[in-house]
Amino acid sequence: MSPTLGRVLRSVVAVAAAGALLAGCTTAVSGQAAKIGTATVPSQPVDVGPSGPKNDVAPATVAVTADGHTKWDTQAKNTIADLYVFYGEVFPESFKERFTPAKELKSYDSNDPKATVCGRSLYHSVNASYNPGCDTIVWDRGVLLPRMGKDVGDLGAPTILAHEMGHLVQARLDEDMSDSDDVIMLEQQADCYAGAYWRWVADGHSTYYDLNRTSGVKEVLAAMMSTGDPVGLSPKAAQAHGSGFDRSFAFSLGFTNGAVRCSKIDQAEVDARIKETGFTVKPQNYGNVKITDGFLQQIVAVTNSYFAGKVPGYKAPTLAPYTGGAPPACASNAMSTPVGFCAATNTVAYNLAELQRIGTPTAGWNSRNGDMSAVILLVSRYALAAAAATGAPTTGDQAGLRALCYAGSWANWMRTPQGTGDRKLTLSPNDLDKAVYEVMASSLPAADASGGTSTGAIDQVQALYVGVVLGLQRCTDFYAG
Repeated sequence: MSPTLGRVLRSVVAVAAAGALLAGCTTAVSGQAAKIGTATVPSQPVDVGPSGPKNDVAPATVAVTADGHTKWDTQAKNTIADLYVFYGEVFPESFKERFTPAKELKSYDSNDPKATVCGRSLYHSVNASYNPGCDTIVWDRGVLLPRMGKDVGDLGAPTILAHEMGHLVQARLDEDMSDSDDVIMLEQQADCYAGAYWRWVADGHSTYYDLNRTSGVKEVLAAMMSTGDPVGLSPKAAQAHGSGFDRSFAFSLGFTNGAVRCSKIDQAEVDARIKETGFTVKPQNYGNVKITDGFLQQIVAVTNSYFAGKVPGYKAPTLAPYTGGAPPACASNAMSTPVGFCAATNTVAYNLAELQRIGTPTAGWNSRNGDMSAVILLVSRYALAAAAATGAPTTGDQAGLRALCYAGSWANWMRTPQGTGDRKLTLSPNDLDKAVYEVMASSLPAADASGGTSTGAIDQVQALYVGVVLGLQRCTDFYAG
């Protein structure tokens, strides 16, 4: 979140294939959380089932040029073999075609001056790619794959390779890969195809990997988020892939709806919904405002203004600070910490010290947390009051998802400066990414008034996506229970 500098950002009209968006799963939420941005809620069910590379499985025997025979090459070969099986099933079933593998697979070390692909040098190219000119998939075993393993986990590198295989799929389906204006559209498709593959893994079909719907899904989503474009890059840039939010959104489309949905992503859809658009100037202080009572009052003011304009009968809750570990007593429901909603008194109570801990960035632009981490918690609790004004329940899984979805719609509204006088606020380029990271780190943004939920990670992040991309009315449509 940033104080506005008087420059109004261009808002984006939200469109998507809404009717198919949420055909998917509802599963248990992990009690585990990332080290940053975590809120305290009642304990949730632990992961059900394993997640990661399977043990005691014979390595794949696919041929690889310049195979380094490292553990990263073994992981890459296993992933490619798995993807070949997946698309061998998908193509005849969904596209009425036979899938053909890449002409060549190639491993290289980006520290090697002699590394090439299609006659092009790969020296210092920390990357993985599909090269249509020679129909070759390459990966950097020296830097990229080890870095993804360290920074994301065992499923990081396979997610990158699933994305590159998505580009090969485009070639097989005769997608035009030559128009530079369509770069981000092609990248969105490839991210979506990666999501379709991981859903197949989650459904138990993979030879080499397990994926549970909690920590596993969060790990592959984190891989997409971590490879988002740097703050300030234009979506029209030749190297643009989309922000972390954009990439994880496309991934979720594939995970939820399958490969056919990915093939239907076109330039018009991407131009309309991509959230990287308009964010090409870096704000001051990494786009973060210090979490204070005064700042929270500003957030509450614009939040009340938003819901009052969108929800007939909305009544602004009383905002009540508290100290210590326990929130105030509430006659209707047990309130979550560090911020909770009491339906009986229409009160939102918050612990400033905890919100400061959650919302204070830890590493500048590289922080996964920031002021938006705390803000999304607060706004989602106000969203419960907005739902209550319509007569909707404030407890239950659907209530929690609806609240997060409402908060997402508010966030999209905040892309243009909101507030009065010189106290206006606007979304910063990385705020949506921080919101996604907070949803992955804590179940509270998608929790109901009692702080509970039994929904899965993909359901939770997708509730945020629906609000941001499709708007508040669709939140009501999708989460009507």
